[in-house]
Amino acid sequence: MRKILTLSLSVLVCSHALAQMNVVKDVEHALAVASPDYAAAFKNIKPALDNDETKDCSVAWYLAGKAGTGVWDKMLTNVQIGADVNAGQKKEGAHALIDAYGYYLKAMSLDSLPDEKGKVKPRYSKEIRKTLSKYYRAFRNAGIFLYDQKDLEGAYEAWEIYVTMPEKLNSRGKVVKADSPTDLGQIYYYQALCAMTGGKYGDALKKFGQAKSVGYSSKEMYLYGMEAARREKNDSLMLEFASIGAQLYGTQEVSFNLQLINDRLKHEDFDACRILVEDALKVDSDDKVKSQLYDVLGMIEDHDNNFEGALANFQKAVVYNENSAKAYFDLGRVIYNEALRIAESTGSDGESKVAPGLEKAAEYFEKAYSLDSSMPQLPATLYSIYYRLGVGFEDKAAYWEKRQ
Repeated sequence: MRKILTLSLSVLVCSHALAQMNVVKDVEHALAVASPDYAAAFKNIKPALDNDETKDCSVAWYLAGKAGTGVWDKMLTNVQIGADVNAGQKKEGAHALIDAYGYYLKAMSLDSLPDEKGKVKPRYSKEIRKTLSKYYRAFRNAGIFLYDQKDLEGAYEAWEIYVTMPEKLNSRGKVVKADSPTDLGQIYYYQALCAMTGGKYGDALKKFGQAKSVGYSSKEMYLYGMEAARREKNDSLMLEFASIGAQLYGTQEVSFNLQLINDRLKHEDFDACRILVEDALKVDSDDKVKSQLYDVLGMIEDHDNNFEGALANFQKAVVYNENSAKAYFDLGRVIYNEALRIAESTGSDGESKVAPGLEKAAEYFEKAYSLDSSMPQLPATLYSIYYRLGVGFEDKAAYWEKRQ
């Protein structure tokens, strides 16, 4: 009884294996006709790629690759002759091409394994390498199709094949001539954009770096590069993008200098900061940016104990942006500090000279607080000012005392 059962199981296994091999042969025959149905062949061969009996057969993977490129070719031909090809069909064709590349590589790896006699007799590798070289630029176009369809992961993958294929295929002899550095650089750049959109900032930085390494350059690349580096918390790389961007496009875009200015302020390198601000003010920018730049100049003048220079620049800052809480605060602060300095130098006899400055400082502090109530020091400062001014300011002193 056991022998009969075992025999029955063996027959079933053999039948299953033969069935899978028959699928492979059927697809092979289907692809050999004059007008193959590539889509059907592509669908029919896929089970053989997972089946234990056929997954290690190079012919199955070779046929899958052939069917996949056929699906792409059919779609592309329809596009070229003006047939009605919808977005889904373009996407399907592009992904079939991407899949075909992986299938062909798998076929070549299996094709290079020794047979039962220990000999390597490649059957498909030479043809596959020649076929893939023919489709080299097709992967670039597939990426464009997918990018247009907002399939950014697919576009990135297609372009990755395009930029890496020459190195992979030419290891056994040159079959693919890589496109020019200009073409490659542009694709690296678009890959970086795809990665950024997907939140993969590390990958984006790698691609920006590759684009830069082949000589590609654009204002946008350095702007996006700064942002990707900022998201990755890579300050040194962010400053590198800012520095190069400022050198190449500093007369067109102020953002590069703004980043460098922040860095110099952080390190209290005010001389370098002044030069950067003055250069930035020569660039066409909106009023809010100009307000920030004049505010920085005011801070530099204040650091150099130049009250008149600081005052003039802070006044320009609020003119360019009347909603800048920081600019109003800085303007009030420099006037307030000057009033305290006068009070210290003149003693009690100088209160009359101090009062106008204190009132003006209070006016700007109140404006700053109305724009941004998150400045915790202002209520106490305003209370102190109005308390010091004394008669006539009792109500304001009481108001700000309660706000502390």
